[in-house]
Amino acid sequence: MDSKKEVTVSFIRPIDPKDGYNPKHFEYIEKKLSTEIENIKNSSYSFLCNGLVSDSTGVANITRTIIKKIFNADIVIVDISTLNSNVMFELGLRLSLPKMTIIIKDDATDLPFDIKDIYILNYPHSLSVIDLDKFIEDFTARFIKTWTDFNNSNGEDTFIRSFYGSNLISPEIKTQSLNEAIDKLGNMIDLMQHKYIAWDPNDNWDSYDFEHDVSAPTPLDDN
Repeated sequence: MDSKKEVTVSFIRPIDPKDGYNPKHFEYIEKKLSTEIENIKNSSYSFLCNGLVSDSTGVANITRTIIKKIFNADIVIVDISTLNSNVMFELGLRLSLPKMTIIIKDDATDLPFDIKDIYILNYPHSLSVIDLDKFIEDFTARFIKTWTDFNNSNGEDTFIRSFYGSNLISPEIKTQSLNEAIDKLGNMIDLMQHKYIAWDPNDNWDSYDFEHDVSAPTPLDDN
């Protein structure tokens, strides 16, 4: 009888084709890493890749489903290439949890200053075989080490834990149930979508698309 613990792995990455990228670029990287992860041999764990957190076909409330997947996955791999705004939003949600997250990007993407201190693995934008093989090797080593360190420290070395005990996050904060937190966050997004428009009246919020650059929202029902 197999007594291994099954560890779930999900992905966050750009979905739509991007200028300068093969239409299958990000899907290809995801599949390469999924195969490598599931082939890792470990006496205590088996790794199961569940695809994208945004794979929600047939789900009525996509936003809550995505958030629940982000919160529930044991490990999340985030490809921030092109600095897609949806990806960065979902990365922010994930980094708010004391759970394992690995960030990757292609070498054509420049990092914004506010995440340069986070360890990020680069892979070749060209997807050349020799360079990509080296990246896969480095990624696998990093993945195994990060998972080992995460378990040995009980998540103490995660991004959000570094703020515990500071004047930002008190360790005495009581956590709510996952479903309650997801519902509240979903309600906040609903409010943003239905109650506000951007400064330009022609630029309306739509279908949880966070591509907008909005600095001064104006209430629709301003009295």
